[in-house]
Amino acid sequence: MTAALKADRLIPKFGRRVRHADGRLFDADGEWVVLDAFYRRLIADGDLVHTDPPKAARRPKKGTSA
Repeated sequence: MTAALKADRLIPKFGRRVRHADGRLFDADGEWVVLDAFYRRLIADGDLVHTDPPKAARRPKKGTSA
């Protein structure tokens, strides 16, 4: 039986520059990634932290100016 990998939104800890396994820099606003051993190690080391997805922008009600 294999364990299922789940995706989660991660953000670099304040003041840190974190790279993906392929060398790209992690976006400071956070990114969705599949939690494999590489990302779990970065979380354990304190380089990445879990974050909530950004809230969707609310549209103004119909007939009002915004």
